[in-house]
Amino acid sequence: MKTVAISESFGSMVYHESETNVCNLDKEQIIKLFKSSGFLLLRGFDTDTEQFKKFTASLSTEFMPYIGGAYNQREAINGDKTVLSVTGANLRYAVPLHGEMYYTKNKPSLLWFYCATPPLAGGETTVCDGIQVYQKLSDSTKELFHTKRLKYIRSYQKFMWQEIYKTDDLNIVKRICQENDTYLKVDEQDHSITTEFVTYAITESGKHKAFINNILPVIAQEYVQGLQSSIVRFEDGLKIPDDVIFELKEVTDKLTLPIAWQKGDILMIDNTRLLHGRKSFSDNQREIYVRMGHLANPASN
Repeated sequence: MKTVAISESFGSMVYHESETNVCNLDKEQIIKLFKSSGFLLLRGFDTDTEQFKKFTASLSTEFMPYIGGAYNQREAINGDKTVLSVTGANLRYAVPLHGEMYYTKNKPSLLWFYCATPPLAGGETTVCDGIQVYQKLSDSTKELFHTKRLKYIRSYQKFMWQEIYKTDDLNIVKRICQENDTYLKVDEQDHSITTEFVTYAITESGKHKAFINNILPVIAQEYVQGLQSSIVRFEDGLKIPDDVIFELKEVTDKLTLPIAWQKGDILMIDNTRLLHGRKSFSDNQREIYVRMGHLANPASN
């Protein structure tokens, strides 16, 4: 296989030299390159949804269904609940940079994306190195997020939490929340729920500190869209200061890398290191699928 660096600091593209079957690539080489790069873009191979599933299964374990996620607009592809349409696939809006499911304890460490059909224009997936973001933040902002934890507060009416948690049984919701160290409050009259999850905005990625969380999309929902169903505060209930939000946006904008899709592309993202998002698009043909899990030991496959 041939590889080329996508940027000076992170990301690599793998493309075929003579081998067109992505499943025949050397798994140990792929994993080694992935760990050093943060994300891999595999391009030019003969792929379809079944090949995508086979290839990802050879490198991943513990595929996760999207239960308890922030969005209810994801569809299972061909009945497989671990292969999903991306967030708001038909809504075409931009998605701010975020770590996948960082508003919950149990989250994937590895993300896979597959391009079944690229958009006519726009719709690039964006990536940003959380390690670089942390390094570029001011000392005062670093200190703020080291000393104060975040609280993600989510409120759902009954019909909504039934879609989010894929059940109408509150006991199952309670179990999921307990497994994720999430506080759950149930309104006994209308059966709406409120959840609270407390965590740090700065995490460990290998030997490095990384700024990876869900601050930016949650802030956008509240401040831009005016939604109150999902908000983020500090643990003490105070809002994140506007100047800090501005700094986060300024730093991440400078470090963001867009990935323009081609049909058959497979994108492998380290969810412990990289923030990802999406640019807006205007057509209705963009089909990108996602699979979430953890990196496997290649010797076990």
